[in-house]
Amino acid sequence: MKTTYRLQLEAKKNRLKRRAGEVVRETARALLLMGVIVAATAVLLTAFDYVVRSPYLSIRETVVRGCKELTEKDIMALAAVQSAPNILSLNLDAIARRIGVNPWIRNVSIGREFPNRLVIVVQEREPVALLERENTLYLLDGDGTPFKKVETGEGNDLPVLTGFVRAGRIDEPLLKSSLALLNTLAAAKDVPPIGAASEIHGDETFGLSLFTDMGLCLQLGFEGYETKLKRLIPVMEDLDKKNLKSAFLLIDLNDPAKINVQRRNLLVPTVPAVGGKGYRM
Repeated sequence: MKTTYRLQLEAKKNRLKRRAGEVVRETARALLLMGVIVAATAVLLTAFDYVVRSPYLSIRETVVRGCKELTEKDIMALAAVQSAPNILSLNLDAIARRIGVNPWIRNVSIGREFPNRLVIVVQEREPVALLERENTLYLLDGDGTPFKKVETGEGNDLPVLTGFVRAGRIDEPLLKSSLALLNTLAAAKDVPPIGAASEIHGDETFGLSLFTDMGLCLQLGFEGYETKLKRLIPVMEDLDKKNLKSAFLLIDLNDPAKINVQRRNLLVPTVPAVGGKGYRM
């Protein structure tokens, strides 16, 4: 019995020694691994610091693309990029936000071209009309967004949209109809010679009325603009024969099958001088 007990005791001692040895080895490996990680991190941080400070990656050229209304100088002033910063240290999102505050900017993207070029690509809004709102004109883009007040020299050749704002709110469906009409006028191949659109007046009951710089007022209603304009071709030919083509006329095209033409006296201009030549008849 004593021999058996002694053997068991020796076996337990041996197991404890083996476990202690394993713990020591595992601890040593963990310490070694931590040392490797610390050393590698230090090397990476040193390398990153060197790269960030390296004059090789200092911005030597900034390219601005997509400018029409704005200039490259305008974009650079908005970007506010410090002189010759490292290309990796730039916060591109912050630069994009600074540029995007300008109302002309629809979208902006910024990229790096290594080793030392910054590229700024802007997409500007394209005004298609002027929107009259509370006796003030605003530039309106193709999406129907009034994005800035008109300043001197802006939008002189654009039609003015009136009657689309009531009680401070824009009539969105009617405004979209006016933009559809402008698209039709720009794209249709069979539009008769009615002159350039100077004003589109919106009415929630009667729809759209188009005023042209020839003194014509075309009552077009709510839809079917291309068909109604095509039906106007023989009417304009007949007016030409009667030497009435340049007269101030009101032409009702709400029902293309029954077009009504009336002569009207010119009253007063309906839009501010910065817009087109608008006439209410």
